[in-house]
Amino acid sequence: MDILIWILIAIIFIILELTTNTFVLLWFGIGAVIAAVLNHLGFDIYIQFIVFVVVSAALILSTRKFANRITPENSKKTTAERLIGQKAKVLRQIDENTFVVSAGGEEWSAHTNDSVAIGDSVKVVGINSIILIIERI
Repeated sequence: MDILIWILIAIIFIILELTTNTFVLLWFGIGAVIAAVLNHLGFDIYIQFIVFVVVSAALILSTRKFANRITPENSKKTTAERLIGQKAKVLRQIDENTFVVSAGGEEWSAHTNDSVAIGDSVKVVGINSIILIIERI
């Protein structure tokens, strides 16, 4: 295997790391750089590949806790999940416990065991699939 292939692999992993921000692909890039050095020194392709895998795995395992600490959690919630805790207004009744409410500027199906009437303000306390669970305020 030519040294340029290892360098290309390293560049690809580092560029992917910069675009994805996963803090994992960087270690594969470093493993490829070390394999390129071994290639330059004349080591066998099998040794290069084994060192690539071992170095990459060792770096991933040794920095996992650090990476988890500095990587922000994915705080994206679905629209319905963001509505939990918000107020809503009852627009119409579908059946005894099912209503249509206005929450977050949109109309949602909602279910409650409380007695509510059209025009009442309610609080979104949960979600079941795409149906909001509401309580009377």
